Amino acid sequence: MTQSRPLDIAPSSVVIPQPNILIVDDRKENLLATEKVLSKLNAGIFKAMSGNEALSLMLHHRFAVVLLDVQMPEMDGFETATLMQEHELMRSVPIIFVTAISKEERYASQAAEIGAVDYIFKPINPDILRSKVKVYLDLYVQREQILTLNAHLKRTNEELERFAYICSHDLQEPVRMMNIYAGMLAADDINAFDEDSKKYLGVIQRNAEQMRKMIADILAFSRIGREELKIEIIDCNLLVQDILSKLETTIANKKANISCGNLPTLATSQTLLHILFQNIIGNALKFHDGSRPPEITIQGKADGKNWLFSVKDNGIGIDPQFSDKVFAIFQRIHRKEDYSGTGIGLSTCKKFVELCGGSIWYESTPGQGTTFFFTIPQHGGSV
Repeated sequence: MTQSRPLDIAPSSVVIPQPNILIVDDRKENLLATEKVLSKLNAGIFKAMSGNEALSLMLHHRFAVVLLDVQMPEMDGFETATLMQEHELMRSVPIIFVTAISKEERYASQAAEIGAVDYIFKPINPDILRSKVKVYLDLYVQREQILTLNAHLKRTNEELERFAYICSHDLQEPVRMMNIYAGMLAADDINAFDEDSKKYLGVIQRNAEQMRKMIADILAFSRIGREELKIEIIDCNLLVQDILSKLETTIANKKANISCGNLPTLATSQTLLHILFQNIIGNALKFHDGSRPPEITIQGKADGKNWLFSVKDNGIGIDPQFSDKVFAIFQRIHRKEDYSGTGIGLSTCKKFVELCGGSIWYESTPGQGTTFFFTIPQHGGSV
């Protein structure tokens, strides 16, 4: 399944707080020696002399890595690490065990079972220790950069969608008026126009209609996820028949043959499911070269925890070189002179399906046809 291309934001523009290292050892001289080895790294260093002190620090600070002595009184390193792993805030923090006790394999195995990322022995080689710790500091910084960028991208996308919604909503009225007055001119004064004027009026009407359709598509796209969905029990057979009845003229003109299996009844948003089927069936009717009548098969069935739907056609198919554009908003793979459209329909389908917790994909052979598949989680209803 393809996705829209992300915004190009350099990681260097993201400011990440300095990562922290936690050193845990019951001997003060060991803490000071380890701190000295790691002092040249770009990180804050915290020290704890017991497991309880380490756990307390981890409740108040975030750490990129923990160096944990195994042999400590009251609570040894294994017990401390186990308690760390039980706490949600500490579970993902890498732990490196440092020990002077037996090098038997069972201790290393026990450390691995707890979730330690490494197990090293004293006396420690300073260069090796510094190198190992630096790896986890770098991983921490990279992870924080990604999380920050994702949050920034989410906010940016929300702002863009809000802007698109507002603009599209405000554009509806002027486009509607343009369409009305162009229609009035065509109805009342068409005979007073010369051929060029008639042609220009036709261009105005066609472009006004195209703009109306684009605005409607943008509004539909921007509403997904912004407005609370009304969940209803939907009989997909009735819904698809309603869509086909509205496409009756197109179906008749193209002499299309459409077959529909016994579709399920399910709990979801009727509006969004209608948009989903309407776009996919509409594309199946549209993308034909006229060499043969369209043959479209619509099916749906239970598939594990999901409802699996498919819409198969015998149209022109999709060239593999355009696979990254199929579900991307405003991306067209055909000239509008050949096939009309706004480039929003399938991106709306993808957004809706993913909002519901499902997936959408396709299989296609150029010149032979395309099958679109999508899943909707089974929250209720029956076949």
